[in-house]
Amino acid sequence: MRFMSKAFALALLAALGCSTSLGEPDASSGRVALQRLSSDQNAFTYFSQLRQPERLVIRDAAAWTAAWVSIWPNGAPIAAPPDVDFTKDMVVFGALGTRPSTGFAIRFDSAAMQPNELVVWTATISPGAHCVNATVITSPVDIATTARFDGAVRFVDVPTVIDCQ
Repeated sequence: MRFMSKAFALALLAALGCSTSLGEPDASSGRVALQRLSSDQNAFTYFSQLRQPERLVIRDAAAWTAAWVSIWPNGAPIAAPPDVDFTKDMVVFGALGTRPSTGFAIRFDSAAMQPNELVVWTATISPGAHCVNATVITSPVDIATTARFDGAVRFVDVPTVIDCQ
């Protein structure tokens, strides 16, 4: 994993937390709007039931319902998933997998069209050596919607260590 200076890490966190959407697509850069389903800075939830890392592209209601249900603890009441018009949009869904403490997160950061594919950049955040975290099992998940694209989608994980000095 890469280690960053504290100033750069704080700037990255500030930039990630400034907006939950990239705004309108920018045709010149290939940038595509990506709307996270959470206002939390770094994840939709930190306590899912997904024990393994996963990256999913969801293009229909049945798959969306199955992914939504997989987040919540067994026996917990589960609200209906947020409405998505799959004729216009799709869902990107990422699970970090089981982690040994707090301080870990996953966040869909941005997306862009490249030749023949949509690329989605995902920050995979880990706490640095100087962080104090609760020793509790976490399984972070992030979810976002974007304009429907029926071609290939490639996820690029960007490992990020936040050192809490």
